[in-house]
Amino acid sequence: MKKKTLPYVLFVCLLLFLPLFSGCMNNKQPLTGDHSGVIDRIPSPTPTFEEFTRQIFVEEVTTDTISLRYHLSRPENYGISDYPITLGSVADAVTPDETADDLYAQLLTYDPEAFYEEEKLTYLSLKHHLELLMQDNFSPYLSELLGPTTGYQAQLPIVLAEYRFEEKTDVENYLHLLPCVLDYFKEIAEFEKQKSAAGYFMKDETAKEIISQCEDFVKDMDHHFLISTFEERLENLDLSLSEKTEYILQNRSALHSYVFPAYDLLAEALTSLLGTGTNGFGLSHFENGKEYYGLLAKVLIGTNKPMEEIKQQLADAITEGCNTMALAITAEPAIYESASAPDYPETDPAQIMEYITTTSAKDFPYINCGAYRIKYIPKSLEDYVSPAMYLVPPIDNYEANVIYINGNPKYKTDQLFPTIAHEGYPGHLYQTVAVLSGETNPLRYLLSPTGYEEGWASYVETYCYKYAGFSEALTSFLQADQVATLCLYALSDIFIHYDGYTPEQLSAFLTGYGFPKESVNLIYQTLVAEPGAYLPYAVGCLEFMELQDLAKELWAEEYSDYAFHEFLLEMGPLPFDVLEELIRNPV
Repeated sequence: MKKKTLPYVLFVCLLLFLPLFSGCMNNKQPLTGDHSGVIDRIPSPTPTFEEFTRQIFVEEVTTDTISLRYHLSRPENYGISDYPITLGSVADAVTPDETADDLYAQLLTYDPEAFYEEEKLTYLSLKHHLELLMQDNFSPYLSELLGPTTGYQAQLPIVLAEYRFEEKTDVENYLHLLPCVLDYFKEIAEFEKQKSAAGYFMKDETAKEIISQCEDFVKDMDHHFLISTFEERLENLDLSLSEKTEYILQNRSALHSYVFPAYDLLAEALTSLLGTGTNGFGLSHFENGKEYYGLLAKVLIGTNKPMEEIKQQLADAITEGCNTMALAITAEPAIYESASAPDYPETDPAQIMEYITTTSAKDFPYINCGAYRIKYIPKSLEDYVSPAMYLVPPIDNYEANVIYINGNPKYKTDQLFPTIAHEGYPGHLYQTVAVLSGETNPLRYLLSPTGYEEGWASYVETYCYKYAGFSEALTSFLQADQVATLCLYALSDIFIHYDGYTPEQLSAFLTGYGFPKESVNLIYQTLVAEPGAYLPYAVGCLEFMELQDLAKELWAEEYSDYAFHEFLLEMGPLPFDVLEELIRNPV
């Protein structure tokens, strides 16, 4: 089964996981509905469904050492004792999955009508995922492992810096993993050369940005953050001075011999390929690119909606948001100035978490998220990574939570209030702790749609404005501005990669919404470089809002925001059509 690539697996802006019917499972009744494609009267298969899904989970997390280490603190508890030290292969990351058909056929030998809720939901998640994978018969050259923000080379440094050392074996595995970086980057470089020869190489502007990123990464190698963070992690272990000294020397040697040369090699390879790109526009200008993007959108969002329906969904939200903002300005003429730099009640990240935890209790079930760390992005990466990110914890150690803040001056630190709501409480960290503190099939950790994860965080972010003590007009303005802006970027992304918009066409669209012409080219280049990046945030957010409207309609007087969010936490991460059916036909 095809895994998500590194950025989507480890960062949330990444993978989340929610609780699923904790406790008293034997008292639950089977789900009803027509999602499952049931095959009637099939004898009990071997292996059991639990064994079948456990086998898939183990195969996925052992594909590469980073996935294994980040997903499990104690692999031995999952029967994993012997595994290679590897970063996997580029071929596995970019080629269509060859196992999806077989897994799907095996899945259909199970009778989900005999399942209880937890098993049924896992079945529905896996079925949805495999059905999408089976549609992927596109050229690998439409795939891209590199990108200025979500690319492998951009995410790997933080992943390495946060690789957990709980015992000496972890340190030794890490040191054996570092030489793999050079080999993997050689594979990426070769793949980019093949893409170039086939006419699929990236735009020069994107390549130059990645080249600059690689060059910045290897500056000041003797005082690199991968040296200091390694030494800091050793302090958590019971090591003799000689052991610690030897590990430090081995790390420095491996960085200088393999990791830094890997970034040099990638920069040199991309430099040699400048000028070979044949497409200065979106994916739709490649053969089968439009169809590939349509499938990519479904995978990222977690939906079966056709593209035209998604486009209309986004357009309607933009119109509604603009109307709401206009009404707010009418009610409070000075609101635009206030909205440009809101005066939030807290500015320190930890204090923001505490404040929102208290003020959100009427809308969100309280969850004790325990200890967490807030760290700052290394300065050498500030220009390339997101304003903030949440590093997902292992399934079996959900208290290992880290939120990264980008201290780049272009991101105003006094405006962190909505960012912490998105990454922390009641966003990614809250949702992750909710699920991992419960009981569920671990495979659902891997199946969670990115649109569910980022959609949830974007949806709950809208709540933070009403907790800030602003006027009703300013609150509605900020909420509408957040959603409409996300939707404008997402719709622009579709226009570029699905409809084939040129910069001139996108400019005509965005300037109609007040975007200055000089900024449109940058927006165009950003969206071309990382197709689909905004879809999970925008469409996922709208899907939750539509589910909320449906719950209000069907639950009537029994509806409350608290009850709706409690329901979502109980169901856990699922494709949106499954969640809709669960609201329509509750168990």
